[in-house]
Amino acid sequence: MSIFYNDFYEKKRGKSHGDFSFKWPILKKNVPIKNGQKVLDFGCGTGIIINKLNKLFSNCKFTGVDVSETAIKIAKKKNPLTKFWVVEDGNKFPFKSFSFDTILAADVIEHVYNTESTVLEMARVLKKGGKIMITTPYYGFVKNLLIVTFGFDLILDPTGPHIRFFTKKSLSNLLKKSGLKIIKFGYFGRFYPVSRSMYVIAQK
Repeated sequence: MSIFYNDFYEKKRGKSHGDFSFKWPILKKNVPIKNGQKVLDFGCGTGIIINKLNKLFSNCKFTGVDVSETAIKIAKKKNPLTKFWVVEDGNKFPFKSFSFDTILAADVIEHVYNTESTVLEMARVLKKGGKIMITTPYYGFVKNLLIVTFGFDLILDPTGPHIRFFTKKSLSNLLKKSGLKIIKFGYFGRFYPVSRSMYVIAQK
C-alpha cells in the first residue's frame, strides 16, 4: 500500500487537491475540536487539513499519520511545528492508549484494507469521552442503482485508490463494533439520496 500512495503523491506534487474545496466547509463546520485538545489526523496526506485546522485552533496539539512517506515529507514542510508519523495499514498506531481528544479521518477509511483493526486502534488511542469524525463517499440504495446503470466502470475503477464502499449502516456498524457511540450523521455534496459523501461523528 505504501508504494501505491508514494507514487500517488509523487504524481500529485504541485497539483491542486481536487475535492478539498468541496470537503473543507463541512469539516470546518462540524469537526468536534475544541481549543487545547490533542488531535490526530489519520490519513493526513500532505497536511493541508492540519494546516487549516492549526489556524482555527491555534492552541491545539495536532499529530498527523499516513502510509505515504512522500506525503509526510510534504506535510512536514507545510507544518514544521507538527509531529508526523508514517504508519502501515493494519499495524498498531505508535501512540499510547487514551492519547487524543479528537480523531479526524477525512476521506481515508475507503482506502484502508484492515478497516476493523484500524477503527479499533482509533478507539484505543482516543480518550474516554473523545470523538472521532469520519468522512467518506456515500453509497446507498438509490445511488447504487444509478452507479450500476450508468457509472459502474467509473466508480469501481480497478486501478483507482478506493477499495471500500460504505453505506450509512455499514459505517455505523463498523464504529459500533469498536465500542463507539454514533452521535451525529450527515450527508454533503449534491442532494440526498444521491449525496456525494457522508460524515459521522462517534464518541468513546
